[in-house]
Amino acid sequence: MSTVCRFILASLAAVVVALSGCGGGGSSTVAGIGGTGKVASGTITAFGSIFVNDIEYDIDSALLEVNDDNSAGLSQDDLRIGMVVTVTAVVDGDTGIASLVVYDNEIEGPVSGLIDPGNGLTKSFSVMGIDVIVDNTGTEFDEGEAPGFSFATIANDDVVEISGFFDGLKVLNASYIKKTDDFVSGESKVELKGTPDAGTDAGAGDSFRLDGIIVNIVVDADLSKVQGERVTDAMFVEVEGTLSSGNPLTIDAFRIEQEDDGLEEDAGEAELEGFVSDFADNGNFKVDGQLVDATHAEFEPAGLVLSDGMKVKVEGVIEGGILNARKVKQED
Repeated sequence: MSTVCRFILASLAAVVVALSGCGGGGSSTVAGIGGTGKVASGTITAFGSIFVNDIEYDIDSALLEVNDDNSAGLSQDDLRIGMVVTVTAVVDGDTGIASLVVYDNEIEGPVSGLIDPGNGLTKSFSVMGIDVIVDNTGTEFDEGEAPGFSFATIANDDVVEISGFFDGLKVLNASYIKKTDDFVSGESKVELKGTPDAGTDAGAGDSFRLDGIIVNIVVDADLSKVQGERVTDAMFVEVEGTLSSGNPLTIDAFRIEQEDDGLEEDAGEAELEGFVSDFADNGNFKVDGQLVDATHAEFEPAGLVLSDGMKVKVEGVIEGGILNARKVKQED
């Protein structure tokens, strides 16, 4: 999530808290609708407004941000089924009024090492060293500016934008994929997220490594959304630039943004969809990068035994960077 979005989320959270204080009991009233302020992260499953985690959100008055673009002209037409979004809203039952909807892809880059087992169900490949799985029924293929792009036609050197969830083995399970270009070394634009290698302390004109890839920060790169305009190994960053072939691959970065791995540190009421990872016990694991404590949670089905790679939906309250779960539900 971008620095701008974190600021907006914090501001909106403050508004929700203020409204809650007026109504008492943690509820608020916006445009005549009673409800509770919530941040939800999940896949868009339907339109008519947008449906995320079985909640219908009215986004007519919401601020939209799509891949760091928050221009005034954005609308529901810029969103797609399968995109993983973060929604800030006031929710009452199965409906909500959204104040902010953020979509940010997980990765954009060229397909390589495509494996087709021939079962017509799944295919796997890599994008700049990140393993990806697409599903013939569970992944939404967006033709975008590439008519005919589909599960059947995806090929090596397709530059693709992907949204989805990382599982317990750090494999990106794609819920949405769009072809943006054909790969041309030194020219094709890519985006990559991650934590720089240990010892990194780099500014404009310097280089560092990210997941085995050399990142050269061009001298006039936009580092305005990086603390101190220096990239360090304590940060989770998004790198945008042009990719050159070679061993190792090289990105000439013209923009780097510092992000959070998970939701806002004190987001309050929250709902999150994703795969369990880094599982130690019920009080210490992650879902989609967010630290979760489910020690006192209700499990569905009853007696559910959590493990890495299990897809779940978690509801609770985020305080101090930890999602204290009230309910954990196993997903398909």
